[in-house]
Amino acid sequence: MKKRYGWPLIIVAIVIVAVVILRAMLPGLVRDYLNDQLADMGDYRGHVENVDLHLWRGAYTITDLSITKADNGVSVPLFQSDSIDLAVSWGALLDGALVGEVDFNSPKINFVDAQSDDDDQAGEGVDWREQLKQLLPIQINRLGIHNGRVHFRNFSSEPPVDLEVSEINGQVTNLGNKKQHSGDGDQSNSRVAHLSLEGLLLNQAHTELSASFDPLSELKNFDFNFKTTNLDLTRLNEFARAYGNFDFKSGEGDFVMELSARNSQLDGYAKPLFHDVEIFDLDQDADKGALEATWQALVGATAWLFENHSKDQIATRINIQGNLNQENISAWQAFGSILRNAFIEAYRANFESGE
Repeated sequence: MKKRYGWPLIIVAIVIVAVVILRAMLPGLVRDYLNDQLADMGDYRGHVENVDLHLWRGAYTITDLSITKADNGVSVPLFQSDSIDLAVSWGALLDGALVGEVDFNSPKINFVDAQSDDDDQAGEGVDWREQLKQLLPIQINRLGIHNGRVHFRNFSSEPPVDLEVSEINGQVTNLGNKKQHSGDGDQSNSRVAHLSLEGLLLNQAHTELSASFDPLSELKNFDFNFKTTNLDLTRLNEFARAYGNFDFKSGEGDFVMELSARNSQLDGYAKPLFHDVEIFDLDQDADKGALEATWQALVGATAWLFENHSKDQIATRINIQGNLNQENISAWQAFGSILRNAFIEAYRANFESGE
């Protein structure tokens, strides 16, 4: 009897021990694999501190992920997140599809403006969709964001600039590009992902962002809407002094942007609306020197010309058009360049020429 059951019991015990050892080793193996993939991403490199497996729910968690510029020219990482949780979608699995859901916890993105390309940071030089596939090896259908932050920084300006959107929460759905269902149950040919986010600009102004896009295309067709309301303009003074050499003494602002692209042709507008704005104060600005006080007065006078005095508000509309298909640069780079040029031209028209 002992011989009869001895070897099977030994084999079972060996299998159990092997499974336990493999389970203990798997997090380290996955972590090392991810770090190998992140070590060479072109202009950026990444690092994962730890990986936790949750086999009982078909999930794993990446902790302390950071992505930095490879040449070390920037003092802050492009991206970091306390944890990223990837789980299999059981609902989709029952329908016969192997897709996952991802939740980013406390993610942070740092965009940096600088005079030198080495010190600039906008995420260019990496195929981020391909890198996401390396991190998350199954098809992702939903991506959640919890308590995120986005910074626009300039460390070399005077004063240094840090524009922040905090407390960002929301999600992107249908990233797997599943066909949309019509009301009668039939599938249409529409393949659209939806983005919806909310946050606080400069820890104060409610901000909303929504978009519809094809996640498999190269930014050829999309709709994009952005809105910020009741911003205390004095919170923009670091930015205003660095890029415009003036201060807001008081006032509130709203900002709306609506953009759409069809076959890579971008069209839309941005509309800032300022209320009860005061820019120049002789008592406060006279001691700054004649040149700066004169500039403050000029900006204040220009703002006054654009003001609707019956409602005590300033409003302008910035039309945005362009072609996202440009040689030698990606559609994302073209998109950023078009937006930047639109705002620079609007700034020059409204605050430099005085037209």
